[in-house]
Amino acid sequence: MSADAHGADKKDEHAGEDKPKKSKKKLIMIAFGAFSLIAGAGVPMLLMGGGEKPAEEEAVEEEHHEEVKHIETADLGQFVVNLSENTSFLKVHIMMEYDAGIIDKQTAPKPGEGGEEGGKAHGGGASGGEAAEGAAGGVHPYLAKKENQLRDVVIQILSAKQSSELLTADGKNRVKQELVDGLNEAIGLEEPPVIGVLFTEFIIQ
Repeated sequence: MSADAHGADKKDEHAGEDKPKKSKKKLIMIAFGAFSLIAGAGVPMLLMGGGEKPAEEEAVEEEHHEEVKHIETADLGQFVVNLSENTSFLKVHIMMEYDAGIIDKQTAPKPGEGGEEGGKAHGGGASGGEAAEGAAGGVHPYLAKKENQLRDVVIQILSAKQSSELLTADGKNRVKQELVDGLNEAIGLEEPPVIGVLFTEFIIQ
């Protein structure tokens, strides 16, 4: 074999060795380029997604922002009324449960307006004979001004009942609901504050 032929064989061998090296370099460069594209596309996606909160987190925040109820009890006093059949009467002592926060929200003075009620504690005095006896704690000033209307609606509702309607537990519960509705109507606020009534004495004779 001549020297030229031998040299040509060596060149072919070196050329064969260079091809795998170049192929590996190309693969590495392609893989690096693809990774760069993916990483680059992920950054704006993360930035865009960061502005929105999951629905679960929003629900938790809404729960924390719910208004806290301020439940208080007002003593409406004792009532003695003739029932509708005119042969019996009812003696009952009524406590009224209400949300003071609802009243404050709707009766608070507007900015710049002076409010005598706003500076008072919940301690309006009772008026009207027996209603003043045994008053538990105080009552919201707004309700204190409505005391006559509240007592009047209670008397109207109770005096329209028959003894047979008031003897059962269901009958008493129905009257309680009627009283809640009537008291809220007498108070006259858009959002009703009265949530319940309690009978601490209940005698039919």
